[in-house]
Amino acid sequence: MKLITIAFASIILILIAPSALANGLEITEVDVHVNYDDAFTYRVENRDRKNSGTLSMSNGSKIDVDVLPGSTVTFTIRVENTFEGDKTDLRGVFATVTIKDIDDDSDLDKESVDFDLEPGNDYRFDVEFKIPIDVDSGTYDVVIEAEGDDRNGTSYKAELNQKLEVKKQSHDIRITQVLLTPSVLDCSRKAKLTAEIVNAGSNQENQVSLEFKSANFGINSFDRDISLQSSDEASDEEKTFAKSLNIEVPSFFSAGTYPILVNLYWKNFILFDQKKVDLIVKDCIAGTAQTQMNEQEPKSEIEADEESVETIPAEEVGLENEQITATEEISIFSSPLILLIFAGGFAILILIVLIFFGYLRLKKAIEY
Repeated sequence: MKLITIAFASIILILIAPSALANGLEITEVDVHVNYDDAFTYRVENRDRKNSGTLSMSNGSKIDVDVLPGSTVTFTIRVENTFEGDKTDLRGVFATVTIKDIDDDSDLDKESVDFDLEPGNDYRFDVEFKIPIDVDSGTYDVVIEAEGDDRNGTSYKAELNQKLEVKKQSHDIRITQVLLTPSVLDCSRKAKLTAEIVNAGSNQENQVSLEFKSANFGINSFDRDISLQSSDEASDEEKTFAKSLNIEVPSFFSAGTYPILVNLYWKNFILFDQKKVDLIVKDCIAGTAQTQMNEQEPKSEIEADEESVETIPAEEVGLENEQITATEEISIFSSPLILLIFAGGFAILILIVLIFFGYLRLKKAIEY
């Protein structure tokens, strides 16, 4: 009889324990939203994706949204003080969201700001993650934790464990970086444009084209049949490609803001991604020109030794270990349209001179 009583009491404790432990700090709701705007093809293609949902509050549940490489995942979390009465305020409450091993076997984690909760009150906040483009497809553990103290210093914690699946498309090529240096020209009229592309899809790509284009500057640089290995199997250098282009703008070119397009094509003609950068051209002021000339004068050996020179490592601009095509020199004078205009103008000038001299000869003949 005693054993039956102990067993019955144990069952009662097990049943009531969750409700007893629930009083205090709780994660009561989590919504997830996925944004794909960083990729051009994701924005324009007509495909039905599940980009939002509400999480189950049971541990081990799968987060039912479509997460792709490079997408932005936002967790909207509601934390509540479930105590009753007016004596159990929770102070310095904060939450942490961790996605395990998703960034090259490293965690991604974000922490919310601190906040206070009175009994019965809740607080909602967003935690945003940028999924790496070179992420491996698979399922990753997500841990959502909340923690806070009452007036007596007693700590309260809540934790929710979920599963996040990252999927890859068969064909997914991206422009990951466009760098224009400098982006503002005045007396010096030279700039350098660099772009990096990557294969984020599961298939190997052999007909990828990268284009630099500007009607204003007469730029039309087109590289075709670029090969990028599958992102599931290749090293960084095998699935990426980078190209640099030197741009020279004539001194007489009008001041203004001029767009330059960087286009990425699949099968050499289907637009898969596009980025735009603005090159700002300013008028050259005499004082500025003199200052730049002085800066370009050679320094003495002592001055050169004392000068601190800052270099930017390749990995900081995202160009480490990538293939880079032979750098091209682009000048406005190299544009066929500009040359045609100059040739036409010269021909018109010659024609005017011939007509003028013909008129003079005809006038003399009439006078005689």
